[in-house]
Amino acid sequence: MHNILNNSKVFVFDLDGTLYDGTDHYDYYANLLSKEISENKRDLFLKDYQKIKDMDHALTIGKVYDSELDYIITLDPITMKPIQVHTWDGQLVSREKLPKNYDEQNLFNLPFIPVGDGWWLPLVTSYHYGARDVYHCYDRTKEYMATSEFVIPYIKGLKEALQSVKHEKHLVLLTNSDREDVTRLLKLLGLTDLFDLEITDGKKPLETEKHLKNILKEYNVMPHEVVSIGDNFMNEISPALKLGMHGIYISNQPFEQFSETLLVVNRLEDIFKTL
Repeated sequence: MHNILNNSKVFVFDLDGTLYDGTDHYDYYANLLSKEISENKRDLFLKDYQKIKDMDHALTIGKVYDSELDYIITLDPITMKPIQVHTWDGQLVSREKLPKNYDEQNLFNLPFIPVGDGWWLPLVTSYHYGARDVYHCYDRTKEYMATSEFVIPYIKGLKEALQSVKHEKHLVLLTNSDREDVTRLLKLLGLTDLFDLEITDGKKPLETEKHLKNILKEYNVMPHEVVSIGDNFMNEISPALKLGMHGIYISNQPFEQFSETLLVVNRLEDIFKTL
């Protein structure tokens, strides 16, 4: 087991994009969103979405989209303050051209959209092409994921690994998904009853820090004894690092491992297969 896990008493897990793999559901979502876009722009939407998936675009996970000005904002990974702003086409925007006090805005509320994980890539792309009020597409994707058509991509060995540490570590689930969705997904994954605490409708990233502080009190542990594990840097990792916790960031994109308290892996399987 990696030292970060060995030395931690509490593991805090995200759900979507963390406890199961795969991107087919994101593509299904993108296909639904494409139907919300005017026909003359639909092909452009699909081409841009493919570029984004191929990491050949200014928009990537971890950035923030300004849906009002159509800008893509790069953040400092710890302070979460803007360090660069690009147009949709990738042109750097000079500070002189930005609105006054632009870097002091609350980047977690509309018109800003934090691109925390794969769900946000097709949504933001659809916003660029004029779509609005498309939450029903997300609902329909979640409904699809509850059918026999959708084969949930398990993480090999995860269930066994969690079972092996359950009696010596506290396992916490902290997710933005609602209770019904969480219950269904945990059952599909065979992870029911494995978590000591399940926090649903978590309103991350706005309330991540509050939840993490409550977890410290609940288990009477120090920050360095907690590790937050997830695929959304803004939602799960940055708030934990700020509090002095450890973070395990799941990302298939290049990312600088800038701290000894941070571990970056391609898949959760990379750290749990050796348990």
